[in-house]
Amino acid sequence: MNPPMYKRVRDVVSEAGLTTGYIIQSLIWSDTGKITDRFIVFRPNGGSDIDRDIGGEYHTLVDIISGKGEAEKSEQTMLSIIDFVQQNPLISNCLGQITNMGGIPPPVMTAEGRIVWRLQFACLYGE
Repeated sequence: MNPPMYKRVRDVVSEAGLTTGYIIQSLIWSDTGKITDRFIVFRPNGGSDIDRDIGGEYHTLVDIISGKGEAEKSEQTMLSIIDFVQQNPLISNCLGQITNMGGIPPPVMTAEGRIVWRLQFACLYGE
């Protein structure tokens, strides 16, 4: 698959304007050291078996990491991404059908006082 599904999800979410104000990263979070920076990290998270002639389900994790003291901003971003996916499950032929898995996750607090929301999406895709 070229590009990988997590990059396809990144592109669609970015093109929808949902990453404005965030530093976009792939695979792992690399902190800049500036406590006010906000991040969104896209990475693969498994899925179903992928066969040659059968569609498969590709899972993507999307971590939304707030700047310190910006819990409400990150919560709004998280809710906006979920709402966008709910309203546009067939937004792109490159994704197939995208679905939020697990609903709204519990937030996690980092040692620096950032809030992290970990969303998971499934893309049912086949060529």
